[in-house]
Amino acid sequence: MTGDVNPAALDDLVRLCVDLDKLHRTTDGGGSAPAADTSRAREALEQAVIGKAVDLLSGPGGLASFLRRRQLGARLGGPSLPLDVGYSETIPAGIRNAVILRDRHCQWAGRCSQPASACQVHHVKHKANGGATSVRQCVLLCFFHHQVMIHRWGWTLVLNPDGTTTAWNPDKTKVLHSHGPPAGPG
Repeated sequence: MTGDVNPAALDDLVRLCVDLDKLHRTTDGGGSAPAADTSRAREALEQAVIGKAVDLLSGPGGLASFLRRRQLGARLGGPSLPLDVGYSETIPAGIRNAVILRDRHCQWAGRCSQPASACQVHHVKHKANGGATSVRQCVLLCFFHHQVMIHRWGWTLVLNPDGTTTAWNPDKTKVLHSHGPPAGPG
């Protein structure tokens, strides 16, 4: 990634890391268990470090916000939104918008050309199977492929690591790929 960072957050992050290192050196050198106050202080510092790291990348002046503004225009340059929320029955707006921007049309294996405006965001893996609500675990599908092929007819769709999709019917007698076969030795 390239872009601007929030310098104030970076300075705070460095200071907190130095404080955490000092605390670590004073509590680990004596051989005895750290006091409860020291343990709480370490936890508080670790949480502060994590918070500043997130602020550095995602805050209003952070790297993620800078990249979002540059690629999506100033109107979307507000605070960063989560792109992974564990699991949610509904798709939050930030994830929905990111999936629409990434996919742009129905991603059904076989290259459906329905535009994003005619599509819905679908969880690739259901909650019962360990699915998550995240950009990586959601895909854009038109009404027919989402509601009919998957939910009514029971087809399975997977989003491959390279961004392609593969689908198969319930008895696995038909398998569809959004990509061609690998190129043979040439």
